Amino acid sequence: MRTQMLTIGLIILIVGIALAFVGGYSLRSRTTSITSFTQPTAGEYVSTELVLNNNVVIVRSPETVGGIVPSQDIILVNSANIGSYAVAYNSTVASSQTYLGLKGDFNYVAFSSAQPTTKIEVTGTLLETLTFGLLVLGGIVLVIAGIVVAIVGAVRKNSAKKTTISDEEYYAKRPAPV
Repeated sequence: MRTQMLTIGLIILIVGIALAFVGGYSLRSRTTSITSFTQPTAGEYVSTELVLNNNVVIVRSPETVGGIVPSQDIILVNSANIGSYAVAYNSTVASSQTYLGLKGDFNYVAFSSAQPTTKIEVTGTLLETLTFGLLVLGGIVLVIAGIVVAIVGAVRKNSAKKTTISDEEYYAKRPAPV
């Protein structure tokens, strides 16, 4: 019983590691990071083109005067009217803006006196991101469960083996009646 528990714990551990690895790898392979910008005119910085199809876009440390703009509108945008062309973000947390459900070609445009420190992360669709994130989470839970089961199996004492004796032995060892 002890070795069975240890073996089961190790199997659960290996499956958990595999799930976490596959989920993490899938998330990373679907994520693109943009940290550099071109400067078409003085004070204007433009990212590479973002071709989006319901992707999740996270803009970390966004510029005060900047935003995601449809690619066809880049030539029309300046620091005074960027608010009219920039796409509204869905949420903001800890100096990061999150955009959901964008379709089409976009660029991040910023107006600044120096190269922006903005970082743009583009992941897969929201459903893909949630699916692979849950895969990682499930893998971590299985890893923890596997470790616990393996430890319990390793430290558990074997139960006393039941021995069966034949009727002949029982009556032979029985005290004689008085």
